[in-house]
Amino acid sequence: MTEANAWRAMAGRADERSLVETAIAERHRLVLIDGEPGVGKTRLLEHLTDRARAAGRAVLAGSATEFERLVPFGMYVDAFTRLSDAVPDVEAEAALRALLSAEKADEANQLDRYHTYRGIRSLMARLADERGVVLALDDLHWADGPSLELTEFLLRRPPAAGFTLAMACRTGAVPPAVGEAVARRDPLVTWLSLAPLDEDAVELLVPSAVHPRRRRLMYRVSGGNPLFLRTLLDADDELLTELADARPGATLALEQTLLAVLRRELDRLTPTGRRAAYAAAVAGELASPVVISHVAELDAASAAAALDELCRHSLGTLVGARFTFRHPLVRAAAYDTCGAGWRVAAHARIADYLRRNDGSLALLAHHTERCAEHGDERAGRTLGDAGVAYLNTAPETAVRLLREALRVLPERDDLIPYRGRLLTGLARGTGVMGSLEESRRILHEVIHLPHEVSSAAVAFSSVISRMLGRLDEARALLSAQVRKAGQEERVRGQLLAELAAVAMLRSDPAGARRHAHETLGLVSKTADPALEAAAYALLSVACLQDGDIAAARTHSRRAAWLMDATSDTALVPHVELVAPLAWSEIFLQRPADAERHLARGLDLATASGRSYVMPYLLIGQAQLKTRAGRLAEAIEIAEHAAAASEYIRSSETLAMARCVLLLPVLWRQGVDPAMALADSLAEAGPGSAWWQAITYASVARVRLAGRAGPDHPRPTVLTRDTEVERLAVRSIAAGADGDVAAALARSEAAVEAAGDLPYLLGIAYDARARALIGHGDLAAAGTAAALAAERFGESGAVVEHGLAHQLLATVHGRLGDVAAARAELGRAKDAYRQSGADWLAGQLARLERRLAAQGQRHAGRETTLTKRELQVAELISQGLTNREVAERLHVSQKTVETHVSRIFSKFDVRSRVALARRLASRGDLPAMG
Repeated sequence: MTEANAWRAMAGRADERSLVETAIAERHRLVLIDGEPGVGKTRLLEHLTDRARAAGRAVLAGSATEFERLVPFGMYVDAFTRLSDAVPDVEAEAALRALLSAEKADEANQLDRYHTYRGIRSLMARLADERGVVLALDDLHWADGPSLELTEFLLRRPPAAGFTLAMACRTGAVPPAVGEAVARRDPLVTWLSLAPLDEDAVELLVPSAVHPRRRRLMYRVSGGNPLFLRTLLDADDELLTELADARPGATLALEQTLLAVLRRELDRLTPTGRRAAYAAAVAGELASPVVISHVAELDAASAAAALDELCRHSLGTLVGARFTFRHPLVRAAAYDTCGAGWRVAAHARIADYLRRNDGSLALLAHHTERCAEHGDERAGRTLGDAGVAYLNTAPETAVRLLREALRVLPERDDLIPYRGRLLTGLARGTGVMGSLEESRRILHEVIHLPHEVSSAAVAFSSVISRMLGRLDEARALLSAQVRKAGQEERVRGQLLAELAAVAMLRSDPAGARRHAHETLGLVSKTADPALEAAAYALLSVACLQDGDIAAARTHSRRAAWLMDATSDTALVPHVELVAPLAWSEIFLQRPADAERHLARGLDLATASGRSYVMPYLLIGQAQLKTRAGRLAEAIEIAEHAAAASEYIRSSETLAMARCVLLLPVLWRQGVDPAMALADSLAEAGPGSAWWQAITYASVARVRLAGRAGPDHPRPTVLTRDTEVERLAVRSIAAGADGDVAAALARSEAAVEAAGDLPYLLGIAYDARARALIGHGDLAAAGTAAALAAERFGESGAVVEHGLAHQLLATVHGRLGDVAAARAELGRAKDAYRQSGADWLAGQLARLERRLAAQGQRHAGRETTLTKRELQVAELISQGLTNREVAERLHVSQKTVETHVSRIFSKFDVRSRVALARRLASRGDLPAMG
């Protein structure tokens, strides 16, 4: 075997090779290889791809590089430019074109990441189904943010069974999503952590002619690292002894030691050879002979001779017309050695080359950023255009480029509109990344500029103000901007839609309807279906707030139809308004539509990097899961919404997230944690009037369950959509306080206000049943409780359906029908089990035990009371004397005494206290949830 072949034999890696071969044979979905620099990760990954090709699987291989790690999608562009043997479908071809031309996107035609990711996934699925596919990504620790995001997308949504994602990265730099996948110990996941080679393996790698003493010295210095060994082959004994005495494992990082060795290797080159190495290091993937000649300022013949020298010294090789260093660390050594001043000038020469040859905007921005000086308008525009292009695709890159562009641009009056555009983009980027206050501060620099510059800033500033709960500020800014003359109809429509959203949150349905209708009046002239869908969604919620259910249904369905017909790219700018559409669909009993729209909205928000949108959508999703009785999911999603709100520092959506957490936490975990949440909302509740009303009802339900009463402050502005729940909790609170008349009146009003909406009817009939129990009319209470159960069942409200059956069991228990009570308790138990309402199930178990004891004690004894006896029993159990009972019921005292005697006999008790206890044991009222 030749020396080169000996290096490729991967001595000491037999076990790892076997595991890789098994992973390919068994089509594992994930292979992760990690280790220190030079330990052999790339060689093992190459072995994996060789085995995959031999098995007939398609292979896409890409790698990240240290100095281009800020170029978006770099490693995937590398992988797809090597793709030559696949025949993708139309969607996949479109996705590839979009990815490969990402840097050419402009503000009006942003790359649609969601669509692109799906297209790439579709391509992988096609290849996986046909022959199996391996996507191999090397040096993942240097990957840019968008490449990592796409990798996580494919990891979380594996295209097909025949898809294998193979990655290599440095130890300690494993991306979180990859680490989570490995931690699950899936049998179809292989994780190989490469350790340094032992001395026996090193013996196989070092040529036999090497003296044993030098062999031991090489092992001591290299620490068993294969790359170190190869690099040290040509080192003299003096250098080896020097490195060994420095004890690199103890005092120097291995990578630093290797760089020192590699720098000495570069010192052996001729001056022309070194200049070519420096040029290749700066040029990176552009390192062709022509570019190296241009950057190194060498004529073509000298550049060719210099490249031959680099290859002769094994520093790299020519692959086609591109020079590639043998290892990234060799390039790093050359890049670090060339000198800072020379390096800046080299980047400038590459930028000039790219401009003259219509090169990639991403690479042009990359090199311009490293050589731009203040006052260079051309460099500033390059950086600014690239920053705007990447706002949706790579917000972190966009923010960095925009800041640099604003620093570089000259301070001239004719550049004010362009600077305003960049500042607006910077505010969007910082907002997307979670810095809402900083975004707001930047926007306030722009809103005083001419309207053609400031309108977009004002619209986004309103979004930020909504997230911070500053609705009056948002309304004032928008109103002032709308009054300015000369605006484009599209821009004016966006401002009016934002005004409608602010009015909706301020519980101003008339204003919301007016602004939404004005928006729709402009839409016909602008042909913007996404904006039209947003306007109809806001109009639907405004109609709900007004109590106009028929109009709300019409507008909600129109919004849904438009949204479904709108492309992902067109919908992205308005994606946060998926939330009000879904809210209307939940309210109007269309959960499947709401679920579909929220899922799409979340995918689009994730793919477009709009982190500020996520809380709104997650809050809607948590509400939907709660209604469907999927409590564990609801809690997880609401907690995610809270965490996302804390990340972007949005006090408003944090309060909203805590509000939708209240009921699932109560039903699953109990009163104490739910009360803690309610207390946090008392201290820091939502700023919008609409969410204050929603919060009031939810907090009141929690406090009633804890027997604490609804002392959360009532909202000052009320709308019809929250009226039924508000009346219901106030009815129950009145009953708890002994005000039976108020309880009856409010519950009756709730039934009237519920209209034909099943869920609201369930809420209203539940309150009605409780009020009737307090009034002593158990027959009517049973009818109301049965209606509540029917309406909740019809609406799909699983937990409330169980609560209504538990309430019905209570009524049957008080009427003495133990068998019927047990049947209703069984239905309640099924609902709680199905939904995971653990705390409610525990409460129900205690009620079942009391009911069982009651049945045993009174088997064969007549305990059914007449209507009049029940009234008397309820009143004397409340502490009223016989005379007071007679006055209350308008009968004689003698009649009351007769009823009391019969009641005592039926229940086998001898005192009023015993009777009260006996009545209580017949069943507890379930907490209003």
